[in-house]
Amino acid sequence: MKLLSVVAAMMVALVALTAPAQVAAGPQTPAPAQTPAAQPPGAQPPEPTPPPARLPFPPDATQAYVDLGRVASESLDGQEANRRVQELSAQKLQVLEGRTVELQANQQKLQQNASVMSAEAQLQLQREIERMTREIQRMSEDADTELAELQQTVQIEFQQKLVPAIDRVAASKGLRLVFSAGDGGLVWATPALDITADVVAELDKASQQTP
Repeated sequence: MKLLSVVAAMMVALVALTAPAQVAAGPQTPAPAQTPAAQPPGAQPPEPTPPPARLPFPPDATQAYVDLGRVASESLDGQEANRRVQELSAQKLQVLEGRTVELQANQQKLQQNASVMSAEAQLQLQREIERMTREIQRMSEDADTELAELQQTVQIEFQQKLVPAIDRVAASKGLRLVFSAGDGGLVWATPALDITADVVAELDKASQQTP
């Protein structure tokens, strides 16, 4: 069965590759500490609430749905794709922040020492500031392009693994239609028809078998 392309919403939001804005904030009063409720001596801590039991899949069902966002966030392949994008984004942001600090230092130097610098020294420093500004702008644009290319690559790679996994799950359950939850076409369906966990398990099994 042919499926629609996996939408970009499945991927993490990329960090904006610009210098962080300096936000002036006044002193804030810390929230009062929460004192834990006293428990009788020997009392056991409360057990965590277990997740709701999954409803059995109807044996005669020929249609189901899958939450692609959950598949991307819960599967091993989706988590690895997100890690790659986040790692590159953090690397680019670190480099840009370093260059921005250097630029700000030169700007501060020009502002504070303009009265004692010669005209030639001021002109030279001003040209250096302009050069660094252009360089940072170019680095930011190149980083945006590189991140967009990586995001497109990991989306394609993830889709190439996702589609066969959905095919296998659909075939094992005898399904004829699989809907994508959250894309606007599916308004409501019984949770028993949710095969998201099956698709995640199928993806992880294939990932673990791949050397």
